[in-house]
Order: sequence, then structure tokens, then C-alpha cells
Amino acid sequence: MLSVIIASYNSEKTIEGCLSSLKNQRADNDFEIIVVDSSSDRTAEIIKQNYPWVKLYIFPERKFCGEARNIGISIARGDIIAFIDADCMADKNWVDEILKAHQSPYPAIGGAIANGNPESYVSWAAYFCEFSQWMPNKTTTWLADIAGANMSYKREVFEKFGHFIEETYCSDTEFHWRLGQNRYQLQFIPSVLVYHHSIDNLWRFLKHEYLHGRSFAQVRVESKNFSKLRRFIYMICFPLIAVKIFLGIGLINIKNRIYLLHYFKTLPLVTLGLIFWSFGECVGYMKG
Repeated sequence: MLSVIIASYNSEKTIEGCLSSLKNQRADNDFEIIVVDSSSDRTAEIIKQNYPWVKLYIFPERKFCGEARNIGISIARGDIIAFIDADCMADKNWVDEILKAHQSPYPAIGGAIANGNPESYVSWAAYFCEFSQWMPNKTTTWLADIAGANMSYKREVFEKFGHFIEETYCSDTEFHWRLGQNRYQLQFIPSVLVYHHSIDNLWRFLKHEYLHGRSFAQVRVESKNFSKLRRFIYMICFPLIAVKIFLGIGLINIKNRIYLLHYFKTLPLVTLGLIFWSFGECVGYMKG
């Protein structure tokens, strides 16, 4: 009934936590786990040795999340397709909460993402920059986008709207834009919970923000059919991007309050991360 798909790339430090959290699920139903791995580290070896029941598919060349997830979908047998990232750990009731949620007719359901390594100052900044919209403690609601790190779909969604774009970041966002264009919204259910191991290295965090901002802009240009004039306007106004995102994240945290103290403590680094993101967007609009 349920297929869990994990896109993995150089995940040797986190894959055991992810798979162990799935192994220890308090689930009333069986489910399959598919890992699509394109690592150059020991990830595949760890899975083979410690989790032989996992369906492991290994590729020598890098597979971005979109392509890895498409491969998983083509292999999966379940009527419900769930995604969790290799650097996430599922709450003990994650599988049951997904199955319970999909008893409804809603085709796309996502859940909350908590910070899985709260001992790191950098990880908190990375978490706020990337996952503030889907923090725990929120109520069930409808959203235009939810991170693919904790999303599930009825299989019919892919049969109707195709698959994820490939060879880039932000493939989940682009797919959700397509759903939105067809008047489909995503249901956010906070009881569907994962813990994300956020980046805890300063340089990796800033590089990640830049690359994701750049990819977001490039995907947006193509998906939304931006004209050259619109690209130019967005490019020269890129400092406002950081301001807009900063205000949005701040408002979310003030309303939610679950991590408010951590947010205030990491404000300088959050600001720096958003500057790198907005500069990446600028470059993305410039190059298209």
C-alpha cells in the first residue's frame, strides 16, 4: 500500500539514522523502502551490511533528488508514494500518520519538519532559512508548497501530472507549482513529522544557500516563462528578495514561537544565509 522512497547522495553520516527510524516504526501495515543512491562515499556499503531488506539501487553518476525520486516511483509498488530525505529521521508514527491522512481524497499531503541536530548554532540558521514554513506546532492547513523531505502522494498524481524535473534542485517546488496551476493544493498535517539533520558547517551552509537560490531562480524563469524584462527587474531588485524572505521567516517564527529563542540567537547568521540565497537568485535570473 505504501512505498517510501529515499534519494541519497553521500549520506554515510545520516543514512543509518534515517533507515533505523523507518525500521522502528509503530506501523500496522507493511511498507517497502526504496533507496536510490548515487554516492561516492560508503552509503551503499552501510545499507547492504546493516539494512539488507531495503531495496537499494546504485548509480555511479550524481542523481539530483528529482531524478532519483522518478527512478523510485518507476520501481515502487505502492498506491501511496512517500518521500523522506536521507538526512531525516521519521517520527515513530510517521507511516501510520501518512496512511491515516491518505484515507482522505486529498492527493498530496506533507508534514512538519523539526531540527534534528539542535546542538549546532549553524544548523539552526540553516534550518530557519530552509524549513521555517513547515515547523512543528502549526495547525493543519493548505499550502502552495511543502518540502519534498516530507511529502506523500497518491500514485495517480504522477500518472496525471508527470514526474519531477531533473538535473537541478527545486524539483519538488516546480512540481507543486504544476499542481497549483491545476487548482490542486497541498494539505499540511503537522502530525506527519520528520527530524531533519541540518547543515552544521558554515561554508557548506552558505554555499548551499547560494546554489539553491540560483537553482530556484532558473527553475522559476523556465516554469513561469519569465520575459527578459521580468528577469532584469528581478535581477536588479535582488536585495529586496533577502528582505522579503527575512520578514516572512520572522513573522512565521513570531507566530509559531516553538523555536523563537533559537531564531533570535541565530539572526545574524540567518541574515547572512539569506543574503547568499538572494545573490544566488540574482545570478539565476541573469543566466536564465
